[in-house]
Amino acid sequence: MEKTKFPQEFLEYQRLRIVGRINKYKDSGRIQDELLSGDISPYTRYKQKTLVPILVRALSKIDNNEYGFCDVCGAKIELERLKLVPAAEKCIICSRIWGQSFL
Repeated sequence: MEKTKFPQEFLEYQRLRIVGRINKYKDSGRIQDELLSGDISPYTRYKQKTLVPILVRALSKIDNNEYGFCDVCGAKIELERLKLVPAAEKCIICSRIWGQSFL
């Protein structure tokens, strides 16, 4: 069964959003300022250590024509969900079953 792909324009838009988030989360100048002030937040660390690899994986999925499909059941992830969470790895049903709030 062949998976129905998303329109190329949507994929390019998502690519730009994902790259923007990666750049924001890896902003070395801001992070260096936080480190020097001794005020690096746990959320900043979380974004660097957890979210950046997930975002990089989403870019890889776009490149490999695998973007937008649930890692668990293989169903197409809802368009509205992808608009809200560009790096979503699961459809909303599997996300709820597996207990992950947004990915």
